[in-house]
Amino acid sequence: MENSFKRLLALLIAIICSSHNTFSAHKNPINYATDSVAIMKKIKSDFASINKKLKFYKKKKRSAFGFSAEGGEVSGYYDKSNLKKIHCIFYGEMGKTEADYYCNNKRLFFLYKKEFSYDKPMYLKDSKVKKTIETRYYLNGDKVIKSIAQPGTSLMLSYDEIKEEFEQIINILNEK
Repeated sequence: MENSFKRLLALLIAIICSSHNTFSAHKNPINYATDSVAIMKKIKSDFASINKKLKFYKKKKRSAFGFSAEGGEVSGYYDKSNLKKIHCIFYGEMGKTEADYYCNNKRLFFLYKKEFSYDKPMYLKDSKVKKTIETRYYLNGDKVIKSIAQPGTSLMLSYDEIKEEFEQIINILNEK
């Protein structure tokens, strides 16, 4: 009896000690979930605000020949000197990719990509879209906090891959 009481007491002490670390403010899963919800809400709000004001922004267009097999175009949208959005279209023989990069305070916070695959080379008269994949990346700091692909795909980009792609596109946009 006394031995089982000691085991129960030791178990309770272990639970109390481990729960202190598990539920501390910086590790609390509830706080993280709440923060993620708030971050996602802010991203969606900023995304909507930028698109609503798009016609008031200054637009800068650049050819992206050489960036993809069949060339493309990069358009930057600026509020004064602050880059807000980049819209890209890149063509390949059997498809095209459209990508929208959204920025606030010089930081990328959202990426939307739409990839179209054609049944035959797209320059042929009767070519049709065979498959479309839409991907959304929600970014905060130096992390992808959520990514959604429809229909599902296993080819999701890491933050570093998104950043590298973004920097290449910025370079195209800044070419004179």
